[in-house]
Amino acid sequence: MAYTAYDGYNNQFGYPLQHSLSHGAPAYGIHPTEFGYQDPIYAGAYGENYPQSAYPVYTPQRTISQYGRAYDDLDIRDPYYADRHYGTPYMRRRRSSMSRSLSRMGRPALDGYRRMSSMVIKFKRKGGFRSGITLGEAMSDAHLANNYDYTVYDLNADSRGRIILKIKWTGYNPMTYELPVDTYDGRVELQTVARRIARACVHFLQVSMRHHLIAASSDSVAVLVLATYSRLKFRPPDGQFTILAAFVLRSAEQLKVISLGTGSKCLPEERLPKRGDALHDSHAEVLARRGAIRWFLEEIGRLSSDCAHYASRWIYRQPDGIFALCEDVKIDMYISTVPCGDASTRYLASFQDAEMAALIDSAKRPELPPNTASRGRDNYSLYGVMRTKPGRADSPPTLSMSCSDKIAVWNVLGIQGALASRVLLPVYIDRIIIGEVAPPLRETVVIDCRRAFFRRLRSIDGLSSPYKVAEPKIEFTSIPFPHSRHALDATVASGCNDALCWVSKSPRESEVLINGFRRGVPPKWRHNSKFRPILSKLSLYKLFEDVAAKVGITVPRGETYHCAKQAASAYQSAKRAVKGPGAPFEGWVTSGEKWESFDADGSLPEVTEHC
Repeated sequence: MAYTAYDGYNNQFGYPLQHSLSHGAPAYGIHPTEFGYQDPIYAGAYGENYPQSAYPVYTPQRTISQYGRAYDDLDIRDPYYADRHYGTPYMRRRRSSMSRSLSRMGRPALDGYRRMSSMVIKFKRKGGFRSGITLGEAMSDAHLANNYDYTVYDLNADSRGRIILKIKWTGYNPMTYELPVDTYDGRVELQTVARRIARACVHFLQVSMRHHLIAASSDSVAVLVLATYSRLKFRPPDGQFTILAAFVLRSAEQLKVISLGTGSKCLPEERLPKRGDALHDSHAEVLARRGAIRWFLEEIGRLSSDCAHYASRWIYRQPDGIFALCEDVKIDMYISTVPCGDASTRYLASFQDAEMAALIDSAKRPELPPNTASRGRDNYSLYGVMRTKPGRADSPPTLSMSCSDKIAVWNVLGIQGALASRVLLPVYIDRIIIGEVAPPLRETVVIDCRRAFFRRLRSIDGLSSPYKVAEPKIEFTSIPFPHSRHALDATVASGCNDALCWVSKSPRESEVLINGFRRGVPPKWRHNSKFRPILSKLSLYKLFEDVAAKVGITVPRGETYHCAKQAASAYQSAKRAVKGPGAPFEGWVTSGEKWESFDADGSLPEVTEHC
């Protein structure tokens, strides 16, 4: 009989495991929920032929390496088996069955994205009155009643004295294992068989669950972000839509939203504040990124405080004093729709009617000079070019680049920015999750996003470690954002003027902005530090100054925000490789020193000193 190496996903589950223990033998099984992700796999736990990793094993208090003999006593060379025809069995096979099959169980639910549900799965003899044994008990060589009551015939062993164990669980790829059966005077030692079956089950869970937990689905991330957003009780006015973005930390055990923002507006050049106390760009992606910067700075501050009991699951301090993400931590970016700029040109064009598309195509515009940013959606037929905000041609010009361009720069410099780079290694996005993209358009959007986010920057020269051109994965979610444009009548919907920002565990976690300032604050109080937006340049500079003092970095009194950024020499060198002469983004539009010459108190020096 042939056993396939790999079974593709099949929705027709519901039948018991094939080639398992016979109806007369106890089927030993697992409790994948009770073991709690506490202990890592130790090298050699499964033997040389099993993949070793730092992913957790589902054991209660002991690791597999503590259960006696290693997994290589099964003589398994590969858990997957190619099509092989075994010799004719020396005895007729019986049809096997189990009292409860993994294939009949649904995908285990995650409680808060940290632990699995409390559902208990045990295996026992079909028709037996005893409660059965768990996976941990089987691996710990539990003493079994009637240990020698069965023969190899009862277990359907082949002519070589081996049984085939096939494990299935709805939603995961099944795996097949070949297990040797030890006999004593013609009788099977069930205790050894139980241990080997249990270890095979552990391996199956390790392979299956580590993908589910560490590469949590895009829908799982979206659900968590939307749940966080819903708790903030922010709602755009009727008939208005907004865009949502967030940054989510991901480990083997947990997902954590650290920042969230909504918005689609930015200030024109003539309204930019010179004291750094208002947001220039209130697009959701930018607010979420600035919120992430604040979270990292505050987390570093918490780790560097006098509180000796605080420990971070997400970052740690290196011997050189610089902080970094923990090795098993990744960061995802969620966006409720395709970012403005180069990534969304074809996506937006797909919604235009034929008459409007013909009108836009017939409009003659001057040819775009090399290394020049295009104004909004002008020259929208050009791909790979930089663009400024906003997209509408009738809006006043701004000094803000499109979100596609900014995300591209973050994929080189990291999301932490210049100030935080003085205390934190570059933080790169591992995955970008985008909503509102219908399946027929996803292939096109993936191509455009890859081009916009990193492929047009592959020609960069002069980058030195730790900087690089990161290439995040592009994924989609079908979970709808209730306040998106698609959720409203697109013919009458308009963009919401308000913007929400939220930072996890921040002293003032959330606030609503309008025109770059906190909503509800009278103009005469806007420069008061109590009413300053928590994500403004001035607020972040003041926070950096406080954190720098805790970690032993001296910030000269009266040093301007611009000079403090220039002091991050490695970051500035990488920035020149992206935006300097001859670089891919040479024509980058920037506000510059004119709007960054304020100190941590918000004061403007009488004489501007060059850094």
